[in-house]
Amino acid sequence: MALRLLALLLAALLPVGFALDPVQGDLTRAGGYTENAFGPKAPQAVFVPPLAEPARAGTRYDVVVIGDGFSHPDPDDARTPFGQFWTDHLRNATGLTVGVMHQERVSAWSYVNSAEFRERPPRVLIVETMERRLRHQLPAMADADTVAETAHVTLASSRPAPEAIPVKPLQATPQPRPRPMAHDGLIPPLGDALQFLSKAAERAMSGPGESGVVELPVTYTRLFTSEKRSSSLFLAEDFASWRADQVLLAERRAAFRRLQQAVESNGVTRFLLMVPPDKGTVYADFLEEPPPVRSIVETTLRDDPQLNLVPLAKGLREMAANGTADLYAPNDSRWGAEGQRFAAQAVHDSLRRMGVIATPESPHIATLPCKPGYLDCAVATTAAE
Repeated sequence: MALRLLALLLAALLPVGFALDPVQGDLTRAGGYTENAFGPKAPQAVFVPPLAEPARAGTRYDVVVIGDGFSHPDPDDARTPFGQFWTDHLRNATGLTVGVMHQERVSAWSYVNSAEFRERPPRVLIVETMERRLRHQLPAMADADTVAETAHVTLASSRPAPEAIPVKPLQATPQPRPRPMAHDGLIPPLGDALQFLSKAAERAMSGPGESGVVELPVTYTRLFTSEKRSSSLFLAEDFASWRADQVLLAERRAAFRRLQQAVESNGVTRFLLMVPPDKGTVYADFLEEPPPVRSIVETTLRDDPQLNLVPLAKGLREMAANGTADLYAPNDSRWGAEGQRFAAQAVHDSLRRMGVIATPESPHIATLPCKPGYLDCAVATTAAE
């Protein structure tokens, strides 16, 4: 009986496994949507070997990045390779050494209060946290003063930074990495097929959005290179009303400012905050039914002129409006190849304005070689704010 049940299961899964492309995006995986419909056709830009690296204890870096899935693969992500993130593009454009940490393993405050930071302070600490994390993740930062005092960190005003570092671009060329297709391997991804069937059944019974992922029609079909361009996948949370809560966001801004003061009190390290806007924030104006609430996260953070913030939202919206495809992957909640390149450019420009690096003009961020016909062959050159 067990063998018969197994045979029936395999008989159902094998055809699905052979027909479906392997799951790559977090939205297709969580929502039970197919990569065949929502996977990007344009390849990713991957540096082989990666240029940025997971930060190693005892190693001094010019730039340390504490971030999430926008900066490097999540700890449980075995599908996304290192080498395709803005951190790699930044190292390529500047020559600065870049070490990355994931905030699920090392918080910004624990790093600032560590012997590693005291003994080997980087020239720049970039804290990157995705927009949707701001609602729940940062209330603990209200205790930042207490944490800092226990580690003998003085929350003093920022001292003048050392002289700017001259950049020495590596001029490496990223390799195009096409999305895996169903016919690429002899063994079908049965796990993906089982997950798709279970999620699709859940969606059929519970209705769209119960998984936290929604498919929404868009008014501009050049936003993505996927097979299905008239709609895209989003997290339902992208449109939550807290994104317009000025009181909440002002508290987050103050917490980040305290963190900046603690980081820069050593007189060596400069702090830079990076809050990637969520996919729904960037594409809100391109939806057939625009959300009733628009995000004011970045505009509220920028109300403090002393907070070192990488401007991203306006530039990303402009690039989307100008026809740059796959700023965010159609199957994922995070940046595609073009978004990663734009973010690297924006960080570079911010470091130049802060006086950390000295370059006469903005660098040329490496462009992914691509085949004629792909939308991303015509890369927009909109500069960061």
